[in-house]
Amino acid sequence: MSRFLHSLMTLEVGDRIVVPKSAWDLVQHHAIYIGFWNSQYWFIENKEGCGVRIISADVFFAGVNKITRIVKFKPSYNYSRNDLYAFALSKRGRAYDLWNYNCEHFANEVQHRVVRSVQSDNGRGIAKLGVAALLIVGLASLFK
Repeated sequence: MSRFLHSLMTLEVGDRIVVPKSAWDLVQHHAIYIGFWNSQYWFIENKEGCGVRIISADVFFAGVNKITRIVKFKPSYNYSRNDLYAFALSKRGRAYDLWNYNCEHFANEVQHRVVRSVQSDNGRGIAKLGVAALLIVGLASLFK
């Protein structure tokens, strides 16, 4: 974790941190920074097999080699860092669902109040293309 200390020191409550989760960085893991206390940096994430949970930076960065990006939270007059913090904590325990509520869905909901995952959308698109290709190949073989 010490290799990321400089980046951690720049975080403010509500900032999103994104790290690679797969080879070639095709899949990314998203978490929200929620503060520093008890000599630890703390995040809230939605993790497969665990659901939404609070974790320390030591746990979050175990096995992580780089930070892909940091997305700064932009508070507004009707959604402050305190509001975001309370909202994020209210999601603790919510179950992980790869297609409908993964880490990116969670992070987008916390930062923007929109449940959306570009990774899931892309995965669905690829799956639909695969099914379409199989149907076309299958139909083409019927007409030989």
